[in-house]
Amino acid sequence: MKKKLLLYLIPIFMISSLVSCNSNKSIPTSQNNIENIKTEKIYNYPFTGIESKENPEAKTPYMAVVENSKASRPQSGLSFADIIYETSAEGGIPRFIAIYHSNNAKKIGPIRSIRPYFLTISKEYSLPIAHCGGSKEALNEVKEDTAIMSLNEMYNGKYYYRDDERKAPHNLYTSSTKILKAIEDKKYNLKAESPLKFDKETFKNEALKSSNNIIVEPNNVYKTSYTFKDGVYTKHMDGEIAVDALTNKPLTFTNIVIQKTDITLQADNSHLDIDLVNTGDGLLFSNGKVMEIKWNKDSEFGDTRLYDLEGNDVSLTPGNTIWNIVNSDSKITY
Repeated sequence: MKKKLLLYLIPIFMISSLVSCNSNKSIPTSQNNIENIKTEKIYNYPFTGIESKENPEAKTPYMAVVENSKASRPQSGLSFADIIYETSAEGGIPRFIAIYHSNNAKKIGPIRSIRPYFLTISKEYSLPIAHCGGSKEALNEVKEDTAIMSLNEMYNGKYYYRDDERKAPHNLYTSSTKILKAIEDKKYNLKAESPLKFDKETFKNEALKSSNNIIVEPNNVYKTSYTFKDGVYTKHMDGEIAVDALTNKPLTFTNIVIQKTDITLQADNSHLDIDLVNTGDGLLFSNGKVMEIKWNKDSEFGDTRLYDLEGNDVSLTPGNTIWNIVNSDSKITY
């Protein structure tokens, strides 16, 4: 009888031991999982302030000059940019300088030529800039200043292509893949840095004036406007909603910066001088509200800083930004 009982207990003991061992092994695994969750690092993209689990340094930033004449619309890839600068070229026709980092676009353009003030923006961020040709003044600057990372299509044609569905000169395009390949081939050593500050609270301030509609008239040949709804501003150009040809969706922005400065006509009565190394007034729109601001940039490679009227640094709401650079006497209605 004792022998039978012993035989009966041995399997039970073995099963109990196995369960106990498995149970003991699972405790450290569970603790490790908890520790991993607690120590998981959250990053912020420098040009948008948006939180991410991926390290922004794993991605390469760059800039592109994109045409904005009526013949170039709708443009491709603008909705994938983190920041878009918009200012005038010859004849008051606007042009975009887009910064790409957090997102890739399979088509970007139409790509057009540079101007000295576009180079000033590229030097501020120390980023490569995709373009096709430029004014004589701008191209001389590229030639003389080795710090400028020019990706001129005229010397780097393999990173660009022509779209047969459009007529020249409105048919030159590139892509994130092609530009990143150009940067790799040229062995540019880049770092994603931005002087911009972001937080989620500044534009929740009820003391700020509300503004859901903004009209910007930089000159007598072009007008752009923005309508705020559901947390973003939808862009209109010359009375029509601006869309991205890649997505067929409207261009929307979280923040609108309006930087006022002196824009003067050169002696040739064609090209412009835009004073970006100076100080001046501006407006910042976000979350359906508006703030009067001051801006300052003390050198070509210096940062453009934004301040409130008391001299405090201003924060944008995390998200993408459209940055309008206009003449000091331009008509702004909001």
